[in-house]
Amino acid sequence: MAWTPQLNVMCSRCGKPRGLTHVCFSNSKRKATAKPVLSFGKCGKCKKTVSNPLTHTCQPKSDFKKRRAAHEKQQKAAARKRQASAHDYQACSDGNCPRPLCVAFKTGYRLGDQDGHDRGWQQGYDRGFPDGIAACPLAHK
Repeated sequence: MAWTPQLNVMCSRCGKPRGLTHVCFSNSKRKATAKPVLSFGKCGKCKKTVSNPLTHTCQPKSDFKKRRAAHEKQQKAAARKRQASAHDYQACSDGNCPRPLCVAFKTGYRLGDQDGHDRGWQQGYDRGFPDGIAACPLAHK
């Protein structure tokens, strides 16, 4: 593909091509003068302006941003759907459920004594240490 150099006349104030009837829309106080600019036009393959034909590399357009946004939107919708579903942590039968309440309940249930917990709850908290913190065998500071 051959690029033919062209000498265009550009406005020094707004940077647009300057023709016979150029109206400059700029708030600059500089004087609008004409300056010659060497241009190679647009690339036929990627449709980008070619400033230097020796260093120009075509970069095809990608839809990565659109695909990533769609993927993130899909992930958020799936997370909302999972969170919206009613989930009782005591009745959860999934051994590998990642929800924090399920993990904490199953870990505590495996490590703790459920019958002892139920008996202690029925007896009451204050019956464990009648003298309060002074009767506790642990060192409290």
